Amino acid sequence: MSASVAFLLIGGVHQVFHVAPVAAALARTCPGLDITLLASSEPVRRLAETSADGLPCGRLTPAPVGEWVARTVRSQSAEKLPLLWANRRRLDAFDAIVVPECTSLALKRMGVRRPKFICIPHGAGDRAVSFEPRFQRFDRVLVAGAKTARRMVESGVAVERIGVVGYPKADLVRRMATQPLDLFGNGRPTVFYNPHFRASLSSIGAARDVAAAFAAQDRFNLIVAPHIRALADASAAEVAAWRSLGVPGRVHVDTGSDRLIDMSYTSAADIYLGDVSSQVYEFLLAPRPCVFLDVHGVAWDGDPDYAFWNLGEVVAPDQVLAAVTRAEALHRRFLPRQQAAVAETFGDMADGAARAAADIATFLGPAEGLPANDARDIDLSVARRTRLIAARG
Repeated sequence: MSASVAFLLIGGVHQVFHVAPVAAALARTCPGLDITLLASSEPVRRLAETSADGLPCGRLTPAPVGEWVARTVRSQSAEKLPLLWANRRRLDAFDAIVVPECTSLALKRMGVRRPKFICIPHGAGDRAVSFEPRFQRFDRVLVAGAKTARRMVESGVAVERIGVVGYPKADLVRRMATQPLDLFGNGRPTVFYNPHFRASLSSIGAARDVAAAFAAQDRFNLIVAPHIRALADASAAEVAAWRSLGVPGRVHVDTGSDRLIDMSYTSAADIYLGDVSSQVYEFLLAPRPCVFLDVHGVAWDGDPDYAFWNLGEVVAPDQVLAAVTRAEALHRRFLPRQQAAVAETFGDMADGAARAAADIATFLGPAEGLPANDARDIDLSVARRTRLIAARG
């Protein structure tokens, strides 16, 4: 009897590109495996089928109480646990469950015992949430490069549970790309402003002032592209207020299109303007000038959670235009840091989806022609030291 693997997508459309191409690669290279994609919503389902080379994607059984709670508290995230509970018996039938987030681990507390849990984290950022304790509970964690692998080990994930596989999303986006996006057609440099959704960490509260500053000048174009979760629970009036920040030919505002997740803007822009989003690393796949907005007066220097703030100038929002204006001239100072950070974050970028699929196949059982993927890119002295410290308590 063949092993069965579920790719479970409950976290929203922004997580689909990180795992759907892996499902397609696994189905293509291991026809003996029974591969199932399951989505929490129709938009997620449609995007999953598109990005998994047409591999069918089913819907999870809806949880009416979860939908009611989500509407009541205006948070789509509130639907996740009821949805998992409603589908727990169905999911317990699989040999493995592959996810891009940690919430699905709650299935273990719901009596789901059979499957192995495999995580392919969405994004490759530096914030502590990317290395939270729940990762220790996965049977396998597949990461992009040495940076994430090392920090996973430092946070308590056993080194033998980590596979270094590259960045499957980048492979997919390269295949999907047709021609560079040009929203303005005026030849001016374009700035990609990418505020994170979590207001306590991001510059999103200053977005109106940032947009107004760019609207009042004619040297740069601005793309205002907040994290797709920022407006996921917004009212129609709130979305309209964001759209009102747009100025034709000067400021473009995106409140929810697929361009927020498919790297269209990271590829099209000349300068990155952001705060704590991991999308900065996707932008830096082709190193270019960066500016970071510090709205909260963070003591960030030396903090590994803010490592990316070493890759460009860090300024207050009222200094944004001056910083963007000098960003190109300052880039020579930051370029070597950017190149080193990208190499450590993503490592070998070739065939990420195929490498992740090979790792999963090998983890589930030997498969002829599929080499095992180990954590050889990790500094093993760090791994051993971390385990020794943990053992000593």
